[in-house]
Amino acid sequence: YEFNAGEYQRFASGFPFAETPDQLRAIEQIIRDLQSSRPMDRLICGDVGFGKTEVAMRAAFLAVQNGKQVCVLVP
Repeated sequence: YEFNAGEYQRFASGFPFAETPDQLRAIEQIIRDLQSSRPMDRLICGDVGFGKTEVAMRAAFLAVQNGKQVCVLVP
């Protein structure tokens, strides 16, 4: 798993909102999960308007950058 910090920061800077502490924690955990040799199985849930989509898109970006397929399910 490769983490290109420059590409990731360029992508992440496009989000217009400041991350909450919970978002930052989830993002850090996801990055750690992706760097692990174990398959990641993670559900992101929370109230409406608290940045779940941004967290999911960051994870999707990192996965796609490493040649993986991504599926995002939303209601």
